[in-house]
Amino acid sequence: MEPTNRKIQSLVDMFMHRELLLPEMQRKYVWRASQIRDLLDSIYRDYPSGSILIWETDNLPELKTHSFNITSQLPIGKKLLLLDGQQRITSLASIVTGAPIRIKEGTKIKEKLVDLYFNVDHPDEAVAFKEIPDFEVGDFVEAKWTDGEFYPGKIASIEDNIFFITYDDGAEEWSDEVRDLSEEYKKQLYFQIVNKKIENKPYWVSVTKLFKEGVGSILKDMKIGYDNSNFEKFNNRLNQLYSRKDNYLYPLQIIRNKHYNEVTEIFIRVNSSGTRLRGSDLAIAQITSAWPGSMKLFEEFVDSSIDNNYYLDENFLVRCIVCIATKQAKFNNLGKVTSDRLKNSWELTKKGVENTINFLKNVAFVDSSALLPSQILLIPLVVYSSTQDISKTPYIERGFLYWFYNAAIWGRYSASMESRLSQDLATLSNKEPYLLLVDNVWQNVGKDRQVTPDDFKGKTINNPLFFMMYVMARKNHARDLETGNTISYNNFGANNQIEYDHIFPKSKLEEYFKNKLDNLERKKYINDIRNIAFMTKKGNIIKTNDDPIIYFPKIFDKYKEGDYFNRQQIPFDLDLLSYDNYPRFMDKRAELLANEVNGYLGNLL
Repeated sequence: MEPTNRKIQSLVDMFMHRELLLPEMQRKYVWRASQIRDLLDSIYRDYPSGSILIWETDNLPELKTHSFNITSQLPIGKKLLLLDGQQRITSLASIVTGAPIRIKEGTKIKEKLVDLYFNVDHPDEAVAFKEIPDFEVGDFVEAKWTDGEFYPGKIASIEDNIFFITYDDGAEEWSDEVRDLSEEYKKQLYFQIVNKKIENKPYWVSVTKLFKEGVGSILKDMKIGYDNSNFEKFNNRLNQLYSRKDNYLYPLQIIRNKHYNEVTEIFIRVNSSGTRLRGSDLAIAQITSAWPGSMKLFEEFVDSSIDNNYYLDENFLVRCIVCIATKQAKFNNLGKVTSDRLKNSWELTKKGVENTINFLKNVAFVDSSALLPSQILLIPLVVYSSTQDISKTPYIERGFLYWFYNAAIWGRYSASMESRLSQDLATLSNKEPYLLLVDNVWQNVGKDRQVTPDDFKGKTINNPLFFMMYVMARKNHARDLETGNTISYNNFGANNQIEYDHIFPKSKLEEYFKNKLDNLERKKYINDIRNIAFMTKKGNIIKTNDDPIIYFPKIFDKYKEGDYFNRQQIPFDLDLLSYDNYPRFMDKRAELLANEVNGYLGNLL
């Protein structure tokens, strides 16, 4: 590989004019606002932010759709393809040119503008912050991965101040560093994606405007002249950032004279040890190497699943293919799978996903993937139903339902995901696999574990029990308390979409508990799922900020139907609806919810 260096502006020009292309193996643009901000922060301070890996070839492979709406023709002769650095260059291209990034979500193309702002009046040194609080198992945090970047996830366990993290993308690893919002706030003093809090503040300026129009234009807009006491400081900071287009150099490594399969191997090795990619991202690279054009098939199927209220992305599909092809969950044997076997496994995957979605929507009361605690829960169902009828008999159907709900409630794949999934896949060839699947759940939580009222206490909408609350609402044909419309993600029309609402109004609880609980404890108590009900958007608007002691009787009189409350296990007891009795209301609802879940599950097996 031949090393060289390129300026930011040069790389952006190459990317925008399609002189730098994306091979099919690349994942979509997925960077979050905080990652874009951190990149500019590093560039501003002249910190290293990685290198760029490029493949030069005469033979053009399958390409990924370009991120920007441009009409440039493909170059003649040798082609340059970007193997590592896509997220950085795409972000920088949008910032430098002001062009929106084209992101495909289902059948729709959305345009996302990276509108980053810079604080010319940022502090000279990092300010002191309060001591980071103790973290607990179950906390949602940003944790440091092996590449040095922070990614969102949940703490699964803690040993000797080392945290085992289940990341949002399904990956797992021990991390010695996690952070909360105080660390985020420190970075926000320098760069932020535009928001209402900063867009009208005089010292926050558009980075794109600076790069396109120069320092003089920004100072003119700010009305900062030579006679201003801040002129020298602001001018120096703006020039420091502006000059990075041409004086910040990215090391380039260029691969020449290599075939696609060899380049794929390099891509996998580089990304396995460096840039943070999921195992499924690397598996996609291997699959597209053995089976060119496969990504287009996956993307088309993703579109069709979205049309049915299920967003199951390409990474999920690839994991299903691997599980069907290799009979286990890890990707390390994928290289041995032939293209014919991959194609056959893909056909089985499509069949399994279709059958699973029908099973979930028609039998399990899960009409959308929106509330699923984890997509991994679907994989045993997909693998089984790719060759077997999951509803062949009522007993088989109820057996898989019983496993699915318990696996969701007790976080079957919240830790050691690949090993637990492989263990579950090994049961599917047995005569009654659902019984063995359930036994696998009990190994971690205790045999015949039931939900207790305490299990609901302190839980947020991110908890699997909130998913079960929706399942119970669907099972009971729950209705919007205000409009009487059915609670369902299948509802058509913006006003009928499902929302979650605080039964006791959030703002009034804030005021009531203001001097009774500290800030963190108060927010947890107010946002506890015991205080959440499902409503439609229209119903939520109608309800406004009424106290339950006022609107509960109105609802009862309107529909002559106290059962509307029972369908969501909301206690209709006027004695519990005062703010003084909020704790009793919460305890009573937890009791009703636990009884409802246990009663339903107990009748399945």
